[in-house]
Amino acid sequence: MTGFMLEVGPSGSARFLFSQGERVIDRGDEKVFFFGAARETERPGSGRADLPLIPALRDAYRGTYTAVTVNASASRCAVTQSPMGGNLPVYYLSSGDRYYVFTSLTLLSIIGRGCRFHNDSELIAEFIYNGFIRTRDTLIEGVYKLLPDEYLEFPGGKLRLGKFERKKAIPAAVSLEEMYRREESIIDAYLEMAAEDDENINIAVSGGYDSNLILHFLTGRGLNVRAFTVGGRRGQDETGTAEKICAHYTGVSLEKGTVDGGVLRCMGEIVKALEGNVYERGVFLQYALADLLRRNGVRYILLGECSDQVFNRNFYRVEEPGYLTNYTDHPYELGTMVVLKKSVLMLNAFGITGLYPFTDEAMLDLGAEITEENQTAKIRQKEMCGAFFDPFVQGLIQKKPGSTSLCALFRDEAEEAEFIANVQRTNEFYDPSFRISYKYGPGESELDYYLCLEYLRVFKQIYCEEPHGSDLSVTR
Repeated sequence: MTGFMLEVGPSGSARFLFSQGERVIDRGDEKVFFFGAARETERPGSGRADLPLIPALRDAYRGTYTAVTVNASASRCAVTQSPMGGNLPVYYLSSGDRYYVFTSLTLLSIIGRGCRFHNDSELIAEFIYNGFIRTRDTLIEGVYKLLPDEYLEFPGGKLRLGKFERKKAIPAAVSLEEMYRREESIIDAYLEMAAEDDENINIAVSGGYDSNLILHFLTGRGLNVRAFTVGGRRGQDETGTAEKICAHYTGVSLEKGTVDGGVLRCMGEIVKALEGNVYERGVFLQYALADLLRRNGVRYILLGECSDQVFNRNFYRVEEPGYLTNYTDHPYELGTMVVLKKSVLMLNAFGITGLYPFTDEAMLDLGAEITEENQTAKIRQKEMCGAFFDPFVQGLIQKKPGSTSLCALFRDEAEEAEFIANVQRTNEFYDPSFRISYKYGPGESELDYYLCLEYLRVFKQIYCEEPHGSDLSVTR
């Protein structure tokens, strides 16, 4: 398990009670412990030891990471994340005169603390409606989480939450050729990260623009490219499109996975991977993908997540969302707390590092310049892809984003009805007066609601009712 538990004493001094999977960079008196994928950038001043690390760390390193900086001589420490929230959840709590910062609920056993479910009806309703909790609260009482645009410091042993300035729209004239050049440069940097640590270049491919833009830049370079795709046994399935696109290129192999009833039977593993941070219908596809990657020995993989959000003009509108969120109006919240989070946490649970070029600071800079051209449907981004894609590939691309249908988890409609009836009969979170949000349309929305209730039931059983300290790691 990659992650850490940090204890901060009353003077601000810090020590690791647990750490695994970190890369350490020595900056004189300060050490930086990186968890995840981080690579030094070519931005002005990157790598200079005299620069303050918070928040300048984001300018100096690209990737998807969580970082702990410790200055032992000055009794200072800080915890920060990459631009869209990092690769790990960061929890914190206070106990007596000490603070504990940690990346998994399972690490609470180190300090002999159990988990008490947060029985707040409004919080639970928000989780059911949105698939995440917008505030620092979690599903565990007394445990809080770091939000994507925050970092932690402990001056004088007191917890202080710092806030990064969100990216705002800065309209500029950017030609399609310049967009292409800039995105190629960013994706190349992530390609180098993938190539450093694996003999193959691995990529997750669907029938949409984003993964196929990455694949476009990979082809023709003499690389050994392995593509992976997952579709549903019933309902929406993009694997056929992905198969045709990969076959069109030279030197690209494809492995296919399936979302079916076997994935639903792994609900416990899904919950353990996500730890109550997020539920969204795409988590089942993410599980099937992570399992497919593990079986093929993948350690690093390129993914197209968050392009829809970064190239939506509302991503750069800085205002607090209302109670209900949606992908069109709240791309920052959904991108950071759902789309990226479900992917990084699931992959981490399987020992796989995801590489996400569309979350890069330089990609956000580009998105901020073309907000009006993109509107809320990445219009300019699609135009750029259309101008440079192979006509055959462009003709296959599916223009509408989506996910594998939830009906894929069930053999037929009768099994769906049986599942719903069982949840209504046995699940403590079921409330017949609850108004289902029909964000996915009839049928799919009902399944989404009842699957979320099951997710909550399993989460409470695993973390709050089973003996604390039992093995909560993802079972193989």
